[in-house]
Amino acid sequence: MNMTKTVIVSVVIIFFYVSPTAAQVFDDWEARPNISLKYKINKRWAIAATYYLYMDRNMSHYDKSVIAADLSFKVSSWMKAGIDYRHGIEKDGHYHDIRYAVTFDHNSPSKRWKIAYRPMVQQEFSSLRKEHLAEHPVKYYLRNRITVSFDVTSKTEIYLFTENYLKSTQGDLYFHRQKSALGAEYEINGRNKIGVRFEVINKKNGKTYARPNISYTYTLGSRKK
Repeated sequence: MNMTKTVIVSVVIIFFYVSPTAAQVFDDWEARPNISLKYKINKRWAIAATYYLYMDRNMSHYDKSVIAADLSFKVSSWMKAGIDYRHGIEKDGHYHDIRYAVTFDHNSPSKRWKIAYRPMVQQEFSSLRKEHLAEHPVKYYLRNRITVSFDVTSKTEIYLFTENYLKSTQGDLYFHRQKSALGAEYEINGRNKIGVRFEVINKKNGKTYARPNISYTYTLGSRKK
């Protein structure tokens, strides 16, 4: 338990303590705190609903809200598939975001280290009406994420990932952004989990953004045995 507390406190200090010098490295600070309700139907199927609050301008300005619904299926011990629908609510209107992903992972012999690869196809659109699509076609992105994680204890996990975004334009793929992150998750009990994460996003316009996040998940349904 002491180790768990040490890791959580250390990660929080690293993520949320910002000196004036460090702040100058980034063009802006964003935040996406989120809260989730998850239901495990059985050992293979799970559904979840999540609310994301988007903030920018040094985390002082409300940007938008996003409501998400996720369905995941554990194909095997090393592969999981999922679809994630997100409804964005902005000042100028609403939009839809659908993500299709497959995750492949491999555990070390000790079961404490894990490496995972997740390819994802993402599409965004505000309307599927023909007249609208003529001026605002569906946006497509190909995302590839590699994650390395380590179980500090049975309840605490730390992880590091990097993810590349490619945008499809007239059939060709172009660099859109690169996102890297360091994070930690702590399972309070079988139902409650909290997480902290610090992301660095390098965008195609050359600007770099920092994004510290906190999350909370409450899980219902089937428990691990």
